[in-house]
Amino acid sequence: MELGDDRNLYLRDTWREVNRICGVVPINPSSSGIWPSPKLPDPNENIEFWNYMFPHVQIIFLIVSILWQFFHFFLKRLGMIPFTSHMLTGILLSKSFLKENTPGRHFFSTEDYKETLFGLVGACSYMMFWFLMGVKMDLSLIRNTGKKAITIGLSSVLLSITVCSLIFFVVLRDVGTKKGEPILNFFEIIFIYSINCLSSFPVIGNLLFELRLQNSELGRLAMSSAVISDFSTSILSAVLVFMKELRDEKTRLGSTFIGDVFVGDRPLKRAAAVVIFVCFAIYIFRPLMFLVVKRTPSGRPVKKFYIYSIVILVFGSAILADWCKQSIFMGPFILGLAVPHGPPLGSAIVQKLEPAFFGTFLPFFVATSAEELDTSILRSWVDFKSIFILIFISFLVKFALTTLPALLYGMPANDCLALSLIMSFKGIFEFGAYAFGFQRGSIRPVTFTILSLYILFNSAIIPPILRRIYDPSRMYAGYEKRNMLHMKPNSELRILSCIYRTDDIHPMINLLEATCPSRESPVATYVLHLMELVGRANPVFISHRLQTRKSEDMSYNSESVIASFDQFHKDYFGSVFVSTYTALSVPKMMHGDICMLALNNTTSLIILPFHQTWSSDGSTIVSDSRMIRKLNKSVIELSPCSVGIFVYRSNSGRRTIRETAANFSSYQVCMLFLGGRDDREALTLAKRMARDSRIKITVVSLISSEQRNKQITDWDRMLDLELLRDVKSNVLHGANIIFNEEVVNDASQTSEFLKSIANEYDLFIVGREKGRKSVFTEGLDEWSEFEELGVVGDLLTSQDLKCQASVLVIQQQKQMI
Repeated sequence: MELGDDRNLYLRDTWREVNRICGVVPINPSSSGIWPSPKLPDPNENIEFWNYMFPHVQIIFLIVSILWQFFHFFLKRLGMIPFTSHMLTGILLSKSFLKENTPGRHFFSTEDYKETLFGLVGACSYMMFWFLMGVKMDLSLIRNTGKKAITIGLSSVLLSITVCSLIFFVVLRDVGTKKGEPILNFFEIIFIYSINCLSSFPVIGNLLFELRLQNSELGRLAMSSAVISDFSTSILSAVLVFMKELRDEKTRLGSTFIGDVFVGDRPLKRAAAVVIFVCFAIYIFRPLMFLVVKRTPSGRPVKKFYIYSIVILVFGSAILADWCKQSIFMGPFILGLAVPHGPPLGSAIVQKLEPAFFGTFLPFFVATSAEELDTSILRSWVDFKSIFILIFISFLVKFALTTLPALLYGMPANDCLALSLIMSFKGIFEFGAYAFGFQRGSIRPVTFTILSLYILFNSAIIPPILRRIYDPSRMYAGYEKRNMLHMKPNSELRILSCIYRTDDIHPMINLLEATCPSRESPVATYVLHLMELVGRANPVFISHRLQTRKSEDMSYNSESVIASFDQFHKDYFGSVFVSTYTALSVPKMMHGDICMLALNNTTSLIILPFHQTWSSDGSTIVSDSRMIRKLNKSVIELSPCSVGIFVYRSNSGRRTIRETAANFSSYQVCMLFLGGRDDREALTLAKRMARDSRIKITVVSLISSEQRNKQITDWDRMLDLELLRDVKSNVLHGANIIFNEEVVNDASQTSEFLKSIANEYDLFIVGREKGRKSVFTEGLDEWSEFEELGVVGDLLTSQDLKCQASVLVIQQQKQMI
């Protein structure tokens, strides 16, 4: 056979010339470019660049990415999640729109090498998805799961499957038949309602993440229930696969009391391999992972060699799972569970692999799995009715058996409805199971089409309904008065102190010392160290006082927080109660941990560090976190009690209360009173500080000439004067308070007055008073940079004022009446 010109061997993979066929082995997967040169003389014999393997796949990746991003751009405004856009992309590229024998169908069809390549990429995507979800999963959810989550998890899955079995094989035995002839086989019926009754942890966790509910009480309960259901069904499915293998191998099990025992060795070898693999993951692989964590220096990234080695083991575990007749994701999922979640190893794996697989490969897997979906075959009403009955009844059974246990545990009806919808949500796991069953020939094309459309409908309608019926922020609403103004005299002041950075520790302790804790009027401080959630699926909330996570406390770098506040507790023993917590969460949901802790402990004040920090001389900004600023604004809007934002600036010479006492001086505090509910709350705190002999409080009340000469008729103004009258009486009785009244007639005079006193004090206390309409600040709000500080607080922290004093901005509790 003549090969012709040698240069042609490098230009194409195969070509045909009359009766002569030439080829290059191995096939070249990459093209020579968009305009390869030189070309073959016959233009019909030239292969276009998109017909080569790699360019072809890259183009499909590009098309899928553009389409799902396009769909999601519009659908997210309706409250839908990205998976719905993935499904729509797959349907758009399926046989429903790209008909047979068309160029588009040929381009996206799985023919020749495409079937192997598309299947391989899709399997790797699905496998790595389960591995990453295993890495994110916290096994302590199972250890710490309460009876409520266990009951709901088992009832919504195992009990649902049992009830559906009784319904479809006892009560509705004719379902799936036509004139007595079965149109749905036995396996299809079991397959449909079994998958429909499952609740997959990765699917539930992803839904809660998209809806920002993972920090809510409902979200934590749903994830715990999903973990229980996932493990119970995984064990059940493994046993069923083993039993099926025994039957397929015509194996007969018996005992010496009954007769001879004949056991086929292949199923038992596979079962033994599964047991050995699980033991390897628990007793060898996991200790090795902890060794990797131990050998990684603090603050340093994990070596790439370890990550590459783990990925290789993941692929090997998938091959082993397939040989054992288990789903390919089971091996990677078990290895993912064995990897210690969180930093440094778990977070490194997630950061390196998650963006590529979740943003590109998973949409490709969904799109290529849906390509056999064909709505044109939905012609038989009997087929549609039978499958619809299976889906509808199994959904109702699961919904009811999730709702009933929740109601029995006393959950509100609205929360029970939301929980049942979450547990009934269907996503990539269910779709992957149906696609796998279709490829294996276990379910028919019409069944696969109807089930895929149901998953699309389910994923499209449940998230918007959940957004509508369940608002996690409503649980923080304050119906009772939880502020300092309405506290009983000498009652315990409960403060939630938030720590974002280690630099916040000592300023926060200094501020807490200023609240004058004593045995007669103690202070209970709940310290919450907030850290960003990386490398795990579920948020973590640790109570260091209860020591609920002793073994893992060290990995969250809260030692300095715990040690510093323990020392603070010892210094004020009998006067201060300290309880320390650590919360790992995504930034958008951290406000949930803060508000929930404040609500549970009935605190009167939440203190938040400002998002900016300054150098020791107060001249330059050292750090500026946009994330912290958004978090502070969220807490201000949703807090169940009063909130204070603490802008700390160290003042050389008199840095802390203890140092001022050592220097025989006073810690100078100025409370600026302009009037309003927030200022009254701030003045209440200043009055409490005045009990400390080390602190000198100066209350400056701004008043206009019009207010001085005008008769008082406004109720709000009457409340202001009543509180100021109490301050004046304390001054007369020798309290550590100085009262001044300044006449200010416009905003410019307010600004000039603040400049004149900016560096006379160590700390300013002001009220936020959002939307304040006052002659003192009129026009200043247009120049405000940080609305969360209010007009006066923003002015005191601005660089134009050159104020080096710390500022505490107070907002009184927003009550819902």
